[in-house]
Amino acid sequence: MRSFFAASPPRTAIILAIFGFLLNLYPLPLFANVQLILGNAAYVIAAVILGPRYAVAVALVCAAGLFLTWDTKHVFVLFPLEALVLALARRRGIYSLYAGVGFWLLIGTPLFYLYGLTLTSLPVSHLPFIAFKQAINGLFYIGLGAVLLLMMPKLAQINPGYRNAPERFSDKLTYSFTLFISLALLIAALLFNQFFIDRQQLLIKKNLQDNAVHLSQLTFDYLREHQRAIIQGAEWLSMMGDDFERQDWLTQFNHGYPAFLTMLIANDRGNIVAASPAARMMDDAIKNGAYSVIDRHYFKEAFYNQTPFISPVFLGRGFGSDPIVAVSAPIYSPGRSSHPAGILEGSLDLKRFVLIDRQNRHHSEQYLLLTDDNNRVIYASAPLNIASLSEFASAESGLEYRTSLQLINLHDLHNPNPEYIYAEEPLANGWRLMVLTPFAPLMQLAETQFLRTCILLILSMGFCFYLARLISRMMTGSLETIAHEFKSPGEQPKPLPADAPAEVQALYQSLKASQRQLLSYQLELEEKVAIRTLELETANQKLQALAQRDPLTGLYNRRHATAEFAPLQAMCERSGEAIAVVILDLDFFKAINDTHGHLAGDECLRQVAILLTQHFKRDSDLVARYGGEEFLLILPMTNALKIEHHLNQLREDLARHPVNHPSGDEPINLSVSIGAMVANANFSDSLEAWLKVADDNLYQAKAEGRNRVVCTLISDGVPTP
Repeated sequence: MRSFFAASPPRTAIILAIFGFLLNLYPLPLFANVQLILGNAAYVIAAVILGPRYAVAVALVCAAGLFLTWDTKHVFVLFPLEALVLALARRRGIYSLYAGVGFWLLIGTPLFYLYGLTLTSLPVSHLPFIAFKQAINGLFYIGLGAVLLLMMPKLAQINPGYRNAPERFSDKLTYSFTLFISLALLIAALLFNQFFIDRQQLLIKKNLQDNAVHLSQLTFDYLREHQRAIIQGAEWLSMMGDDFERQDWLTQFNHGYPAFLTMLIANDRGNIVAASPAARMMDDAIKNGAYSVIDRHYFKEAFYNQTPFISPVFLGRGFGSDPIVAVSAPIYSPGRSSHPAGILEGSLDLKRFVLIDRQNRHHSEQYLLLTDDNNRVIYASAPLNIASLSEFASAESGLEYRTSLQLINLHDLHNPNPEYIYAEEPLANGWRLMVLTPFAPLMQLAETQFLRTCILLILSMGFCFYLARLISRMMTGSLETIAHEFKSPGEQPKPLPADAPAEVQALYQSLKASQRQLLSYQLELEEKVAIRTLELETANQKLQALAQRDPLTGLYNRRHATAEFAPLQAMCERSGEAIAVVILDLDFFKAINDTHGHLAGDECLRQVAILLTQHFKRDSDLVARYGGEEFLLILPMTNALKIEHHLNQLREDLARHPVNHPSGDEPINLSVSIGAMVANANFSDSLEAWLKVADDNLYQAKAEGRNRVVCTLISDGVPTP
């Protein structure tokens, strides 16, 4: 074999291609449709020792084997592309395992996911798992090929013209440790995953089968109990004859068995002589004897065959119109046990089967499906979304899956991917009960296990790096210490080894000096940035306050009030609330300025502002200085009947609290004229329309002698004084 390999690279490529093709014809089956492919290790070897051209050629042959197995064309794109990346990476000195991790992380997994999303009918929920599984499989056969190369160093001599740059000892040692331990752990993890998933399948299968047996027994007991009740009721009616009130008896009997949606007693001609609920007897056709059930199958079976009968599911007609299962038994005349006089029938409410379903509610992901001997649905758990009376349609699924579970599709019958796992149990009367659970959670469990496998692989690679670094530290300890020192400058520096060369020590001191200088520059720059940032924030806050607030009173200014009106009006319009717009003007304010000075006038404005904020302190109230001695109130969600009274209280409060002059003179008595209007929010979108009414009222208040409130209530566009 060695002499054959050593003959030429083309022969080596042919041998690798044949081995890869044959191995890919028989992938190792894992859980469900998950398979482990080994033949791709052939083109991994070709990528390392032969170069890109041979690697792509071998990959195409290996992909042909997978195409015959999977019948998917994506293998002719994905795997030759992987072989090309591995070969180019190896030419640049990157080890195949590292290149494989990068390929599947950046190219392979996204490309495989995109292929499944656009060109296949695979469920979107399964695609991440399938793509992730393929990535794990890729790392497995890459690791396998790399191990085979390390175990057979002679293979590296097949193509002398394809040489890589000399490798560092520490790098090669790290890679060897990582490769062997990671591959061993990956194999162990795959075996453990397989054992775990197999165990979960056995538990699910046993649980479903046990529940199917248990629920089928409950269903059969439920039917038998109500059939026995009908039989006993018919026997009792046979003994009593026609000389008692059958209607009252039937009503009481139905109360004892509420699972019967309706009940009836029919004579030998099929005419209904008693019914429950009793209101059914009010129908004219039933009272006149024109309505007959003689053609019903439950009548024929019980009357002519003289045997108790449980019907298939059917839709009631005439006497009730619900999906039912009829239970009937013959009634005989006293002393004539061979000649039926009529029947007793009860219609089982299919919705009552939910009681049996609830017996299984501690299994939140298990559903119940019950069909009759005509394959029609009697009852289905709500999450299955299958209507009663519908023809039961299903398809066996997952035929290509490696599993011991019974898989079925109820909705997408042509999809090869299963929807449910099920167990089936027949009933003695020909009915069939199925207990189902979604297949997706089991796939998610498998996906989680593969994720754990990947995490374990990453941790193992990190551990191997750590071991290799310990071994190579005696040769590169000094340089690693310097690298660590300047990679993590905040940590406590470690001293250089005593045997560190003088050149390394000089380099270390030079780098330390440069580091200290850079840190000094960095601290100085950070301090300047912090100062400038603080100054900028302070300036922004001042600008915002100047833009929104009146500097004298601290109230909002006219610009802010105008801007805030639109959202307040929209809010009240949505909720159908009223808005009050109020303009206040201090009486004789010019005289105050002329008599007491502008400082006193300013103090009066400040005191009025304080009083306004005390009277109107809801979060939604907007108090603003409108200009000069005028103030503006915008009061959303206002009680129209109380606003005028509240404004008068404000006016009286202001009159009772004179303002002290800053220079100590006599207090200044203030009064205010107020113009207000209240209207629904849809009065107008423009604040100017509201202000015009309020301003007219203000002028009216001043014209009538000042120190008063004039308020207009506008209802449906009509002012009310």
